[in-house]
This record gives sequence, C-alpha cells and structure tokens, in this order.
Amino acid sequence: MALSRGFFALVLVACCSLMLAVSASASGGGVADDGVVGGDKLMMDRFLRWQATYNRSYPTPEERQRRFQVYRRNMEHIEATNQAGNLTYTLGENQFADLTEEEFLDLYTMKGMPPVRRDAGKKQANFSSPAAAVDAPTSVDWRSKGAVTPIKNQGPSCSSCWAFVTAATIEGITQIKTGKLLSLSEQELIDCDPYDGGCNLGYFVNGYKWVIQNGGLTSEANYPYQARRYQCNRSKAANHAARISNYVQVPQGESQLQQAVAQQPVAAAIEMGGSLQFYSGGVWSGQCGTRMNHAITVVGYGADSSSGLKYWLVKNSWGQSWGERGYLRMRRDVTRGGLCGIALDLAYPVV
Repeated sequence: MALSRGFFALVLVACCSLMLAVSASASGGGVADDGVVGGDKLMMDRFLRWQATYNRSYPTPEERQRRFQVYRRNMEHIEATNQAGNLTYTLGENQFADLTEEEFLDLYTMKGMPPVRRDAGKKQANFSSPAAAVDAPTSVDWRSKGAVTPIKNQGPSCSSCWAFVTAATIEGITQIKTGKLLSLSEQELIDCDPYDGGCNLGYFVNGYKWVIQNGGLTSEANYPYQARRYQCNRSKAANHAARISNYVQVPQGESQLQQAVAQQPVAAAIEMGGSLQFYSGGVWSGQCGTRMNHAITVVGYGADSSSGLKYWLVKNSWGQSWGERGYLRMRRDVTRGGLCGIALDLAYPVV
C-alpha cells in the first residue's frame, strides 16, 4: 500500500509539472537561455548568429546580457530607420552592432582632429596648377584605374585612421606615376612618426611631412600592421618602397575637392557619428556635422544610377563588413564645405 501511494504521488507531481509547462508556453511566458523571455527569443537567436558571424564572446553572462540589450536597441533603430522611407541610403547589421554610439566613437574615431600645423615650411604648398586648371570629368573611380589597394581594417584598439589615409594616398599617387600598386605600411607611421600620436591622435599632413623627412615609406609586407604602437624599427623604416617630394593642402570647397580627386586620391577629414555606424549602402545624406573626428580617403566621385544623386566615393579603414564592402558614398554638392565637412580639410602627396 505504501508503494502504491508513493507511485500515485509521483504521477500527480509529473502531471502538475506538465500542466504548468503547457500553461507557461501558452501564455508566452517561457524563459529561454540567459533569462531571456519568449518575446525576446527571436532577437536572442539573431544575436547568437551575429556573435558567431563576428566571432564575438564576452567574459561574463552579465556582460553578454548587457551586450544583447545594446544589440537589440541598435537593431530596432536600424529597422525603424529603414522603414521610414524616402531615404537615399540604408542601414544594416555589422561588426559594430553590440556597441553604443559613444563606445563606437571612442574605439573607431579620434577625439577630434588636431589643428593644422603651419610649420611645414616649403612642404606646405598652395593648391595651384596643374590640378586647379583641370576640367574635372563628370565621374572618377581610382579603383578602376588600379590606384587603390584593398580595404584594410584598423581595428578597435588603435585610432589610426590618419595613418591609413596617409598610406592610401601615397599608394595612389605612386601607382599613378609608376604603374605599380603596392600596399604601404601604416605601422611604420604609427611607430616612427614623431609629429603624431600613433594610436591616439594623428593628422595626414603631419604624416606626409614625416615621410618626406624619412626619405620614404616601406611596404606593408616589410612592416605589417599590429594595431598598437611599438618602438620604431629603424632598419625597416629605412627600406623605402615609395617616396614623396611634397604635399598640397587644398583650399576648402567641394569644387576644389573635385578638381583634386580628378588627379589622384585625396586625404580628407569628416565627422563620423550617428547612424553612419550602421551605414550599409546607398548615398549617405543623413545627419552629421563638422566636428572632425575621422580621416578618410576620397578615391572618386560620380552620380547614382537610380536616383541621380551626386556622391563622393570614400575609402574607409573598418574592413569590408562595413558599408559597401568598406566604401561609403557620401552625397556631393550639398554645401561648400561638403556633407560631414568632407571638403574642409584636404591634402594630397606629390611625387
């Protein structure tokens, strides 16, 4: 009799447990892994796929849950923006999806561009012939002319956009003059350029000044990128793969930028912030100001085939998973200084 009563008690407990589970499932109140309720389960599944795609992990369950909440808010912003309609661009999930805007700016941009140094003497030339005298064509793409190396990635541990732009513009003019495209060393600039702050703060004009004084810049293969500043390797820095003799600081204005880009890739500074964190395609025409915090390379310009909007073709240094496989098309002919201040601080090297 005691055994029978024990058996029926077990059956009763099992039935009650089953009824509670069914009730919870029907009410949508089931709890998923990490304490995520059923209503967030689809978003959590999406977050887990994103983690796998970008090989992202977190040290604690609490940090993982915090990053999930940031990811969810970002996805809601992206979807709401794209559904608003009448936009010339789209936003999308990328490697920055678990970062707040403040974190993104702290990791991938600089704390404002340094002031232009006026101590470069004869190395600081005026914008003049031949570029200013050229009738610029209606469109230019230096990628199609073989003057642009593949997209690179500065990473989150080094605010080195200035070095990538310095190298990219020297790569471009070297190919134009010699017919040979060679990837040049950003790490050499980060380690050896005394006028800039390595991973903290820098300016492409100062980068040009140092390359001239050093006698040239070595190759990426000889002095590979490490995403942090080390002691300058003098022997590698003495092995020059490309040289420049001068640089030009271009007067402000979109027309001046167009004339310059018609001749070669051009270094520029912009304000990078807001929804540009999630830019995925189209002609960017969103909100941004002129508080410069990021350096980019303008490698062309043209007009969108579907909308007719004029744009600048920008090479960035955040890898191919951002933007249009690493590139940004920014609306052109907006203001004299350009959208996001793209035509306010311009320079290019001279061979």
